[in-house]
Amino acid sequence: MAIIELSNEEINKYLDELYSCFPTGREFEIFLSSFLSALGFEEVVTTQYVGDKGIDLTCIKPGLDLNGTDTINYYVQAKRYARNNKVQAKEVRDLKGTTKRDRNGNILNSNYINVFITTSSFTKGALEEASDNPNMPVITIDGMQLLQYCIEKGIGFNFKPVFSKSSIIALTHSEQQPSQAITIGGEYLVEREITVNDIRAKILVIPQIIKNTLHEKENQFSVVFCGIEKNLNIDKQRRYFGGVTEFYRRFGLLANDGTAISKKAKWKFADGKIIVDII
Repeated sequence: MAIIELSNEEINKYLDELYSCFPTGREFEIFLSSFLSALGFEEVVTTQYVGDKGIDLTCIKPGLDLNGTDTINYYVQAKRYARNNKVQAKEVRDLKGTTKRDRNGNILNSNYINVFITTSSFTKGALEEASDNPNMPVITIDGMQLLQYCIEKGIGFNFKPVFSKSSIIALTHSEQQPSQAITIGGEYLVEREITVNDIRAKILVIPQIIKNTLHEKENQFSVVFCGIEKNLNIDKQRRYFGGVTEFYRRFGLLANDGTAISKKAKWKFADGKIIVDII
């Protein structure tokens, strides 16, 4: 689905509406709990409202190590600010200072990243403070980014379909379209998947565009499958060819243990023969 860019007027309108959704900062934190989960974070927890030492939420993202040693901890501060109330450098600096130790003075897990999320924006100084120490990174998410994430994840937005004439025209002129036209001996006529069920049944289902051109009185046809030619029988209802097990085994669609592997094939006619090639 294509997303039409928002105008500055719409962005400001939505930022104000987003801010008004949360009567208190605590409600903004509770919203972020669901928001962060939608972004793929796990174990999202909102901290105690009083005495949280600047950490409003905690969450993790597991790494590749199954033992969890590669898991990253995220410590999140949330600020419900009006659009004209920007986050200052001191607030970012305070976050960096408070997340080194918990309320009992114990050193927190060193494998962590600070995150600062606001409904407004950051001053230039705040952004510089967030990036000045690579050993103590702070990810900043402002109201605009928050809106973008919400649009991408379908959080808080209902989408009305908008007809695009240019998109329809573009589809009719795509490069793939000529392969659908009927040509003999040149372009492939059609693509069709050889399904797992086809392989297990040891049949080669015939695409409709190919079937419509077959002579009704003939029961056997010359088929060239990936360069190997063989005369194949057609069933009485003229839906598929039989005798293709050898093809499937030879070209990796049917393993020795009986496992079927679905693949796409493209079809055409050439020199009176049916040509089938695996894509």
